[in-house]
Amino acid sequence: MDSPPFQPDRVLGRDTPVWDRAGVLLVGGSFDPVHEAHTALPEHARRLAMGGEGEIVFVPAARSPHKRASPRASDPQRLEMLGLGALGLERWSVWSCELKRAGGGEPSYWIDTLREARARADGGLRFLIGADQASAFHRWRDPREILALARPVVIPRGGVGSPAALVESMAPSEAWSARELDAWASWFVQTPEIDVSATAIRAALGDRARRERPIDHLDANVHAYILRHGLYLDASADD
Repeated sequence: MDSPPFQPDRVLGRDTPVWDRAGVLLVGGSFDPVHEAHTALPEHARRLAMGGEGEIVFVPAARSPHKRASPRASDPQRLEMLGLGALGLERWSVWSCELKRAGGGEPSYWIDTLREARARADGGLRFLIGADQASAFHRWRDPREILALARPVVIPRGGVGSPAALVESMAPSEAWSARELDAWASWFVQTPEIDVSATAIRAALGDRARRERPIDHLDANVHAYILRHGLYLDASADD
């Protein structure tokens, strides 16, 4: 089946996501550019953790406080690519709250997003997190308040591929009680592992000899957009 045409109003003109009473799965990230893992894994997570119900809400970050570099593509370009990459999903929307809040160049903090989401949402809130990020979750701003506002859905990543491995990776910090670690283990879902990173894709796009050839895990529509706008030609200077 052919993909439906890109609908800019699903992204560029949509400042408020759909707050589905069946639940919302928030998916944060730079999406610089969006790739298969960004779109396929939330769909798997929604099915496993939420019975396939609820809305996937993508939350593009202006600048992650955990990364030194700012996104390469502009905010509008990342939003447009996200819209193209998510065309095959059902029940999804984009929330640009972090881009607006960080308009002055300040980093995005997840706790601020969740406070705002909790004030708007009628149903349950979940958020997607890779197991490697969960291992460092105690270093996030106000981590326990985050957990009070929304439950994570933890997916395999960075060699952490099971609930037991997740607990093993989190325990050395001594930031969590045994009861809290049991809760983290219960939030783990066994999605596929997709071996791809935006850094590797940017590196491929920065190589003039290969940037026009198909790139694994990069949607063809997103790839065409990147070529049309001349994005990531400087990716050799990436972190």
